[in-house]
This record gives sequence, C-alpha cells and structure tokens, in this order.
Amino acid sequence: MNDPSEASDNEQSFKSDQSQINQVADAKPVNTTSRRLLRGWLLFALLIVLLVLLTVRDDLRQNAIESVENTVNYIAFELFGWSPRNLFIWRLRLAGLLDSPLGQRWIHAVDRASDKPIQAGNQYHTNDTFEEDKVEAHIYQVTLQRGEKLVWQLARLDTADSRLYASLERRKKKDKEWTTVTDLDANGDTKSRVISIAGDYRIVLQPELFAKVDYSLAMATGGSLLFPVDGAKQRDIGSIFGDPRDGGARKHHGVDIFAKKGTPITAVIDGVARTDTGGLGGKHIWLSGGMFGLGSARYYYAHLDEFAVESGDKVKKGEVIGYVGNTGNARTTPPHLHFGIYAGGPVDPEPFLKPEPELPAS
Repeated sequence: MNDPSEASDNEQSFKSDQSQINQVADAKPVNTTSRRLLRGWLLFALLIVLLVLLTVRDDLRQNAIESVENTVNYIAFELFGWSPRNLFIWRLRLAGLLDSPLGQRWIHAVDRASDKPIQAGNQYHTNDTFEEDKVEAHIYQVTLQRGEKLVWQLARLDTADSRLYASLERRKKKDKEWTTVTDLDANGDTKSRVISIAGDYRIVLQPELFAKVDYSLAMATGGSLLFPVDGAKQRDIGSIFGDPRDGGARKHHGVDIFAKKGTPITAVIDGVARTDTGGLGGKHIWLSGGMFGLGSARYYYAHLDEFAVESGDKVKKGEVIGYVGNTGNARTTPPHLHFGIYAGGPVDPEPFLKPEPELPAS
C-alpha cells in the first residue's frame, strides 16, 4: 500500500516543475520577439552597408547592374521568347504611340520585311544603312539542319546613341510563327551557335524610331565537328544516314567514310573513349563528353583496324584514337569508318561534318 505522504510530495514536486515549465513557456515569446527585432535591425544594417558599397564602389555597382540586366535578358529572351523589339513595343505603349499610324508602321515593319527576306546562303556580307526618315526592318535568313553552326559578326559603323534592335530568331519547318533564340550585340564580336533544332533562322535588325544607323553584318554557315578521318572530306562519304540495310530490315544510323586501311581516326570532342570488340561494328569506340558521359551526345566509331587508345582513356579533340579498317560486318567491303552520333536516338552526322564556317572578308 502506497504512503499518502509520498503522493503528496510527488504532487507538490509536479506542481513545482509545472510552474517552472510554464514560466519558461511564458518567457519564450519575449525572447523570440527580441531575436526577430535583432534580425530585422541586422538585415537593415546590412542593406545600408550594401547601398553604401554600391554608391562608393563603381566596380560593384557595375557588376550589380550587369547581373540584373543578365537576369532580365534571360527571363525575357530565353523563358518567354520575347525579342528586343517586344520591349520597345512596350515603351511605345507607355508613350501612347502604339496605336498611332507611326507606331503601327514600326510594329509591322518586320512583317513587311518577312515577305522578301535576304537569303544569306553559306556566306554573306553587307554594309547597310537605316535612314532616319524611314520606318523599316532588315531580315537575313538561312535554312539550317541540326548540327550545323551559324557564325555572325554584327557591328555599328556610326557613333550615335540610338538603339539598334537585333535578334536571332527560329521557325521550325512546319511552324508559321518565329521564336526569339537570343538578342544580338552590335559590338563587332564574332559569335556562333550550333543548331540543335532544324528549321529557318533569321537575323532581324530594326532601329528605334527616327534613328539613322550604319551597320556591317557578316554571316557564315558550316559544320560544327572536326572531320573524324584524317585527310578525308565530305566527298569521301559513300553511304549516308537512313540508307536501307539487310534488305530494308533496318536503316543505316550513321555515315560511312571511305579511306585507306590504317588511316588515322581522330576524336571530334574532348571526352572519354570506351573501346570494345564484337558485333556488327567489330572493333569500335564510343566517345562521350560531359561529367561521366552524362548529358552529352555519344559518338560511335566502327570497323576499326586497330585502337590507338585504351578503354577509359581521356582524349582531346583532334587526338588519334584508332585506324580505319573493315572489321565486323564490313569485312567484305572496302575499308571505311562508320561514324554515328546518338543524342536521344540516332542523329544524321552529315550536317555536323560540313566544312567549318568562315566569315567572308569585309
């Protein structure tokens, strides 16, 4: 049987402990409020320090401005597909000029120029002028395949402060609408882009209203990869992507580049080479880039006579990795390299292997 006095002591002890707990609980809101106030003042002080630094330090202020501009450009051009022209249209709207005859003529200048764009071809160069009393746009258009590279150089030839809106735009083969790929600088730098989506591409130029602009534009198109067989060219491709194989049971997922047995074969990218022997490809190499080969296209070299690297070797672009042969199911054919590209499935390598683009002389 329990002692009543012990129960009484336990109850008193419990009440005492509970009282202390309540006191601590009651004190928490006060401490939390104090900490919140302290954090608020610290954040305010940090903001003041940053503002002072941005005011005093030109380099920090410029970096901050550039970061904001880069963020705005990414949101506008990459996420929403807007062009620099779209931003100027908003300025016209805010100025109350959007619905005026002049504003409407400026807005539809690109549509008018789209009816007869200038076809740039493999190489193109021009020096041209926008007159201040005209409302017009200039469009330079090319049709490109996946794997081709577009190179351009756009420069202002005048020293005026007026704006020249310039953008690279894309339209897929079956689409009617154009999408902005990126905005362009007219600072004379040479820029390039490897095409990941086949279609029509165009460079659109248009100055702001009442602006006289002199500019120079050079463009060129070509391949984006080194040719993988030493001394060979496109004319040495004897079997193209999609050709029927085994009586039409399968298709050719690459190109065959014919050359003498033992001709060096080179890496088209920096990456990791994986060698293997057997199957239709005989002695073959898989070359991949990126971290652990992830997120990168894979390049397939088949029918090699010999390897120049070991499996797992890191190689540099242009480095010899093997030699032309006719191993595997090519043993009854002349020596050649079967070269394939795989990126979410087989891709036609031929556009990648066109001669490298060269800008025409001005």
